[in-house]
Amino acid sequence: MKTILLVDDHPMMRKGSMALLQTLPGEHTCMEAGSRQAALALLEEHAVDMAVVDLVLGQDDGLDFIKEITSLYSELKVLVLSMQPEALYVERVLKAGALGMVSKSDDPDTVMEAFTAVMRGEFFMSPASNALMLKKLLRRKMPKGDSPVSQLSDRELHVFQMLGTGYSTVEIADHLTLSVKTVETHREKIKRKLGLKDARELVHAARAWVQGEA
Repeated sequence: MKTILLVDDHPMMRKGSMALLQTLPGEHTCMEAGSRQAALALLEEHAVDMAVVDLVLGQDDGLDFIKEITSLYSELKVLVLSMQPEALYVERVLKAGALGMVSKSDDPDTVMEAFTAVMRGEFFMSPASNALMLKKLLRRKMPKGDSPVSQLSDRELHVFQMLGTGYSTVEIADHLTLSVKTVETHREKIKRKLGLKDARELVHAARAWVQGEA
């Protein structure tokens, strides 16, 4: 009997994903968690074979969560199911320890294919992501057309995302257990990498990116 854990902070999205997971072939049981803490509690209590994880978990960062659980449970298979852009995240999720990534906007057949592949311990990426990864392997510089946001480190990307959802520097520092000075340094690096002049442009760009307008 396989055990699958779905980790997503959006109740309606969880409902739809759970419905798909329950149609997977073979004997399996599905559990769900709406937060990092709830997921960790279930992982500690149950022998979970596969975790399906969103990259946005309320105040928590999905990449950090994947690194955490793959470190704690070396046999756990992880698939990312998210609305975040694959072009920006697929390489990051693989480095974090996941076996693949699929978009919530993909057709159900593709999502089921991803579920099945990762459950078998195989890697899964969409054809577009496969092409992107191959291009990056062949060329060690950023391909033309990539989003400038792809230049950000994982931590900078998390700070950028939190800025876009309305968090202040002090709130980000408190949540990430960093000093305000460290967060301000991250902000400065983000501005430089994205070619932004000031704090106003930074916040505007972050909000636009979170809302899918950038």
